[in-house]
Amino acid sequence: MMRSYALCTKAGRDFSELWYSPNRHVRTDAAGEAAARLAERICSADGSWSAPDETTLFRALHTCAYRAGGNRRARPDSPRERAKWGRRWLIIRDYIVEQNLGLVYTMMRRYRYKDLDHDEMLSEGMFALTRSVERFDPWRGYRFSTYVCNAVARAWARRCQKETRYRRLLPEAHSVALEGPKRIDKNTALFVERLHRVLDGNLADLSQLESRVLADRFPDDPKPRRSLQQVARATGLSKEGVRQIQISALKKLRGVLEVDPILQ
Repeated sequence: MMRSYALCTKAGRDFSELWYSPNRHVRTDAAGEAAARLAERICSADGSWSAPDETTLFRALHTCAYRAGGNRRARPDSPRERAKWGRRWLIIRDYIVEQNLGLVYTMMRRYRYKDLDHDEMLSEGMFALTRSVERFDPWRGYRFSTYVCNAVARAWARRCQKETRYRRLLPEAHSVALEGPKRIDKNTALFVERLHRVLDGNLADLSQLESRVLADRFPDDPKPRRSLQQVARATGLSKEGVRQIQISALKKLRGVLEVDPILQ
């Protein structure tokens, strides 16, 4: 079966700011020819193709980034030619990401964070892996596996710190009342009743998108709660974008409930 890469034909991206190491190797014609051949082989290779070594892949990636940026020290290529090099860069980058997905899953089995669910760890890990591929310098002598594992661990640690701050500043974001508990005391029942009053009448002036995010993130039983990643996919936003909308909506609800005379 032929290997298929959706990004082989992706267009419309600005490749002029791709990062590359300023190594003399990327400026040679031989390096350009080798990178072009490698991108072509990745797109057309079958299962019997012998994958190149790590150094070859990353040198080709940096060569493509250099050529896509316009060759500022040489005769500039045409916009069409630079776009072609940009697509080759995408092909090689995605191939490297695919070949190293196992590192993220292995780390997920070894690390446990009580503040992060499976989807959040996977999303942060994949983003860190992709950024690591784009920023790794093969001429510095480090192994890529060491570089990316450190990057993924740092990404998870930063996300945990953010989650801790969010929970401290906006405890309603993880309130048992908002998650629709089956057993609640009298005071909590009153709070839920007033909360539903605010939501039903839209007294907090929530936008349609804010209402949708809250409905997905904090549904009534028995509807299952959706993760940030699932809501992001459904709305076409980034996971961080969904998180910020959730925070904004909860802040509006909190402001209305804090001045509710019944809850005073």
